[in-house]
Amino acid sequence: MSTQTDSARLWKTDLPGVELFEAQLHQHRFGKHFHEAYTIGFNESGQGCCLHHGENRILGSGSFNLINPGDIHTGQVASTEGWGFRNIYVEFSQIEQLLTQLDWPGHDIPYFKAPIVKAPSVQPIFYELFHCLKTPSSQLKQQSLLLELLSKLFQLNAENSFIVRPVRPESTAVAHVRTYLEAHYADNVSLDELSQLVNLSSYYLIRCFRQQVGCAPHQYQRHWRLIQAKRALRNGGSLTEIATNHGFYDQSHLNRAFKKTYGVTPGQYKKGNSVQYGWG
Repeated sequence: MSTQTDSARLWKTDLPGVELFEAQLHQHRFGKHFHEAYTIGFNESGQGCCLHHGENRILGSGSFNLINPGDIHTGQVASTEGWGFRNIYVEFSQIEQLLTQLDWPGHDIPYFKAPIVKAPSVQPIFYELFHCLKTPSSQLKQQSLLLELLSKLFQLNAENSFIVRPVRPESTAVAHVRTYLEAHYADNVSLDELSQLVNLSSYYLIRCFRQQVGCAPHQYQRHWRLIQAKRALRNGGSLTEIATNHGFYDQSHLNRAFKKTYGVTPGQYKKGNSVQYGWG
């Protein structure tokens, strides 16, 4: 038996009905249990195994675990290097609400047909969502990424086939949302707000906006915040005030976003020490 220490953490997020779990296990065994939520898990390292619907399954690195509410299963380490994984739990009631935003056809609730799938194209969405649920992030970004992840997984692995609604030109609606985001760039705007504003389902709106503008609404809002913060930096003022007045959680949040986009920190830009500031 391994003498290495297990580590695990389970916590709720700012999104109602969504919890996160991350673990690096070497000894722990999960007995038979089930969840009231949908489990979307990603195996990061080592190997685990589980008993699911009476069948033993290997949980290899790079695979997703997709477990429906009420499915009885176990879990344990199955390799000498341990088993590292992350889970996102989405409560059944939350899924019901999200289906309307996804334009889910009919009245049947979706269930995953296979408990283990390989989906490399979905991994970046999973990680981005996990990170933004784990750290201070706008609800617009959290809600948008959750919808995108569920849409991809339901298209890939739902018992009932799911085809997303084709995107058509929605220039007036997109322009309206764009103007709204610019006017409310510092606010914690929700996806429901934008959806109700133009009477379009949330996921359809995201895809229309991305097609016509080139990025998702939460990305557009973030960049508009940066543009306004950049203008404010030219006029002086403390970095802390500029950050909080322009929709950032704190100065560190502004620093990271600013440098990622412009190549220099807000302080460097303000002092004029950099020859090249990037674009914007």
